[in-house]
Amino acid sequence: MHAVDVLIPTARFAFSVENGAVEVLPEHRSPEAYLAYGRLRDTKLVVGMTTFPNTVLLRGETTILVDPGLQLQNEPVLKALSALGLDLGDVDLVALTHAHDDHACACVDLPLPVALHELEIGAPHWPVVEGILGARELRVLRGAEGELAPGVRWALTPGHTPGGVTYAVDSPTGVVVLRGDNVGPGRDRFDLMDPEPGPDAADLLSSWKRIRAFSPSLVIAGHLPPFAP
Repeated sequence: MHAVDVLIPTARFAFSVENGAVEVLPEHRSPEAYLAYGRLRDTKLVVGMTTFPNTVLLRGETTILVDPGLQLQNEPVLKALSALGLDLGDVDLVALTHAHDDHACACVDLPLPVALHELEIGAPHWPVVEGILGARELRVLRGAEGELAPGVRWALTPGHTPGGVTYAVDSPTGVVVLRGDNVGPGRDRFDLMDPEPGPDAADLLSSWKRIRAFSPSLVIAGHLPPFAP
């Protein structure tokens, strides 16, 4: 069994630049801020968004930090551990749902082994994170499924990236699924099991079925508040 703590909840910060001034939208929740970002793009020329994922700590026989986030989250992650009375010496492993920079680059200040699927290595987004992850001991996941640690299973669930994985964690309240970004930016289509048409639709539907096969009591996607499916 593992305790599951969201160390840093997901947030989105959308902004525009006009006449030399930056204006940040007050809405930071996801998916609400993602929708506000879309509306902002319809009215402003220079628009951007910074997005933090859910950073999750699993505490049990093995202590695992999942998706530490952007590089600018490196210090907040350390402070969040400290708030729980922990330091890096208490953490055994970093695990990535996928190797996009907004999930992986906080590893710059985390000299720990990093677990990720082999299909992420060499993927188109890999060069962005290779300088950081290449300096770490990699625990490479291979195949379609396996066990990351006692009570923590994983399954290959592509759709967002080729090597995206889902972690299924046995917790005192049931199975908690950690699923990166192949659920989102909203959850409506996941609830309906109806992925948006496109080249990744078949992979997404297959992955969503795999996620549901874990019979989770709680889903923690990359950029959504935790929800019961």
